[in-house]
Amino acid sequence: MAAPHRAGLSRLIVGLVLASRWAMVPFFLGLIVGLGLLVVAFFIQLWQFAVGLFGMNGTEVIMGVLTLMDLALVGGLLVIVIQSGYENFVEKIDRKGAPESPAWMTSISFSGLKLKLFASLMAITAITLLKALMRLEIAVSETQVKWLVVASVIFIIAYAVLALTDRLSRNPVEDE
Repeated sequence: MAAPHRAGLSRLIVGLVLASRWAMVPFFLGLIVGLGLLVVAFFIQLWQFAVGLFGMNGTEVIMGVLTLMDLALVGGLLVIVIQSGYENFVEKIDRKGAPESPAWMTSISFSGLKLKLFASLMAITAITLLKALMRLEIAVSETQVKWLVVASVIFIIAYAVLALTDRLSRNPVEDE
């Protein structure tokens, strides 16, 4: 009698473990709301940039464009996290009804997701560093720039270690 009870308990636990992935859905919905808010922030920034364009010098124009690029990269990062995260943690998205969806969405692995995330974070950090360097003579201290450089170097090292670890952990049979 103990064996059927244990099997039933095991099935219940497995069912709960598998159902727990649905707890991730509110996070992805929240990120979708965040993406919408980022779009609003982008258009506000674009409007302010366009209105003030004729009073700006070259450095200010470049800073405005870099800010828009920064927002676009963060938006792309959110899209990657939302779509890949949903597919990796909750369920596969049926692409038959959405043939216009990008091909990478169905083929990105968790390892590929990590590499894309790190690459996006490095690009965002590089833009932030570039903006700080351009503002150096106006409002940014040398200490702030040094910390931004340190952060950039840490991201680059972490990305290299992650890529190397990923490469070393692959099964050689898979690569053939």
